[in-house]
Amino acid sequence: MNIGLRESPEITFLYNLTLREKRKNLDTMRELLRHLGNPHLSDIKYVHVAGTNGKGSVCASVYAVLKERYRVGLYLSPHVYRFNERIIVDDKEIENEYIADFVRRVKTILDEMAKKGKKPSFFEVTTAMAFQYFMEKRCDFSVIEVGLGGRLDPTNVIHPLVSAITSIDLEHTHILGDTVEKIAFEKSGIIKPRVPVVSGVENPRALRVIRDVAKKREAPLYDVLSEYDVHCVDIRLDGMKLKVSGSHGEYRIRSPLVGRHQINNILVALKILELLAERYPIERKDIESGLPKVRLPGRFEVKMLDPLLIFDIAHNPAASKALADTVKELEIENVTLLFSVLKDKDVDGILRNLADFSDRIIITEIDYGKRRMPAEEIEKYAKRYFRDIRVIKRNREALEYALETSDTILATGSAYLLSELEEHLQQLLERSACKK
Repeated sequence: MNIGLRESPEITFLYNLTLREKRKNLDTMRELLRHLGNPHLSDIKYVHVAGTNGKGSVCASVYAVLKERYRVGLYLSPHVYRFNERIIVDDKEIENEYIADFVRRVKTILDEMAKKGKKPSFFEVTTAMAFQYFMEKRCDFSVIEVGLGGRLDPTNVIHPLVSAITSIDLEHTHILGDTVEKIAFEKSGIIKPRVPVVSGVENPRALRVIRDVAKKREAPLYDVLSEYDVHCVDIRLDGMKLKVSGSHGEYRIRSPLVGRHQINNILVALKILELLAERYPIERKDIESGLPKVRLPGRFEVKMLDPLLIFDIAHNPAASKALADTVKELEIENVTLLFSVLKDKDVDGILRNLADFSDRIIITEIDYGKRRMPAEEIEKYAKRYFRDIRVIKRNREALEYALETSDTILATGSAYLLSELEEHLQQLLERSACKK
């Protein structure tokens, strides 16, 4: 969990609901929802998205388009800057007052469940809160991002109109399995009988697993890599333009998402929307006017122009490879990396990719208890790839040093790092404004 800016006591209470044992089923989640009156079984129409990387981009894109016509909820994880980012309805984040009221109500439920030996986790309670909030806000649609995996993820209690799997790569191997096939099987757990599933998966071994699961469940499978032709791609610092041709004609797409890897995510979102349009009014103009309005913190997010400061999560090797490709395509030079990561991540794989475009790195630390990775340990990996290494443990000081000594800074490695840097950055900007 990512502790954002000035979180309330109620949110702190949620963070302390740690998962003490690996779940073998969804019984705890379902019992929690029963106590709340099963809000997930309301008349809301769901879209469900899993994947190693890209699922947040897909969810935000589908949400942005549906919002052109409907009342829409969006559930994302993890948040980057504050907890409220996780639960959104019509561009408004969930209110602190609602969170406080929900926590007061759910405490009694948690006490009752504890007597039976069931202890819902942070993510189970937060997911239940999202379902309750979307129901009370009378959403027409809700776009739901899977937290981890799929088969046993707390979000997997819904029956969506469309499911999607964006990508498959090695991550969370201690939970999901140590091969792409095992991970693909876990993520394929969101596929429901006879419910269409959209795939942006490039790995042929992973795609084979998805096809097998979809076939067994009689779920129509749409592979966007064969559904569309993409041309006239223009990638810039502030977003992308591209033309996409498929069975429904040609789209002229603009998106604030940056990077060639985001093209597949846009295609997955596009196919989801085309499938929904077979049953509900969604027109080409909604797609072309909605996609430019996508907002997604921490994905190649330009925070300042002078000096150029970019935030990007890139918390696994696949994401760092995509980030490296984007930096090189945009021809951004003389990049100083501001980096930290949690100790359960593949730090070597991440740094290997980042070294493709930079030889200067400032290593710092994230204040995150047992998962904190000491800067000295990160430095051992960094010495394999970087020539210019500086260790500044306090990330506020690391940010200040980077801003003073670099023309281009890329802060990356973890959403938790970005959250802490965001608070420091706002304080620095406020202090600078006062001096003027």
